[in-house]
Amino acid sequence: MKIYFPIGAFYPSQIGGPCNTLFWHTSALKSSGIEVDVTTTALGLPEGVVELDKVLEKECGFVYYGSAQSVSRGIWKQIKSGIRSSDVIHLNSLFNVLSIISFFYLKTFFPKKRIIWSVRGELSPDALKFSKAKKIPLLHLYKKLSKNILFHSTSEKETGEIRSVFGNVEVVEIPNFIKPSQRLDMAVKKQFLYLGRIHRIKAIHKMIEGLAISRRFTDSDFKLVIVGKHEERHQDYYEEILNLIRSKGLQDQIEFKGHLTGYEKENVYAESYALILPSETENFGNVVVEALNQGTPVIASLGTPWSVLNRYRCGFHVSNSPEILAQNIDKLIDMKDDEYREMRVNARLLLDQEFAIKTQINKWIKIYKNENTK
Repeated sequence: MKIYFPIGAFYPSQIGGPCNTLFWHTSALKSSGIEVDVTTTALGLPEGVVELDKVLEKECGFVYYGSAQSVSRGIWKQIKSGIRSSDVIHLNSLFNVLSIISFFYLKTFFPKKRIIWSVRGELSPDALKFSKAKKIPLLHLYKKLSKNILFHSTSEKETGEIRSVFGNVEVVEIPNFIKPSQRLDMAVKKQFLYLGRIHRIKAIHKMIEGLAISRRFTDSDFKLVIVGKHEERHQDYYEEILNLIRSKGLQDQIEFKGHLTGYEKENVYAESYALILPSETENFGNVVVEALNQGTPVIASLGTPWSVLNRYRCGFHVSNSPEILAQNIDKLIDMKDDEYREMRVNARLLLDQEFAIKTQINKWIKIYKNENTK
């Protein structure tokens, strides 16, 4: 069996969470005897890291990295070849140009081929607010051509978003799985962590307002570390955050570290007291599983699908209002040492039992073989 993945960005690019998630996913498929073919772009790739415009055999299968950051002649050729030779095509964005042209090529020349479509949070009301004029016509066309598509969601919330747009279509609900990084034995610092894009949908301003309300934070030597960067088009929001930090007098307690990868990223997870994910909406949130792997508790907003944090007692799933965030920040700071250590143990337990790719990939193999879509 051969699965084809046309993807806008792919590991070692770090342009978004799916770069790593799909690398682990395809690597686990190949290890399980499934043939994998990936076509991607140069988006987010450091110069000289991989050979471009050439099919490379990797631990995740055969990968073609085009030299452009979007569609090129070479990528288009690979898409046509990959679709023709594959049993299942797995798309991973509704609005990336590689997904768009792959979908319409499929529907024109191979209408009976099976498509699995991971929507990656793009159907949330908050996400649809951006570039709405481009997205709505595309969704209308997709809806007319939705036969033979199995949609993939990562949560009950996202399943609802898919069906609110496409109606009573077939949806399989499977969370993202990860290949756990090496676990680090670090001394935990008095620091909270935000890791991700600097974008309004992430509600970083609400987190900062919450920290300003928290007397336990402002009257202590705790700090917040922000890891991530903003795109130029979101410069206004970045400056808004900087102004908010100054207006709240938190300049000495909030530090920007920029974009981190590899060991540096794992280190900041491991040494942090807790991760805060205050987003208005997330279809999943890879940063949560990455933090849990290092034993770091998580405060995640109700806009994320992380109610399991409460069940495993390794964090809090709460409103992202500044007042509620402040209450839970206070709760963590005031927590007794033995209770906090237990939270860190529970965090790793949750990762091992529910999100490790090695033990969970068989769920996907059944989906690809059409053995189980429930």
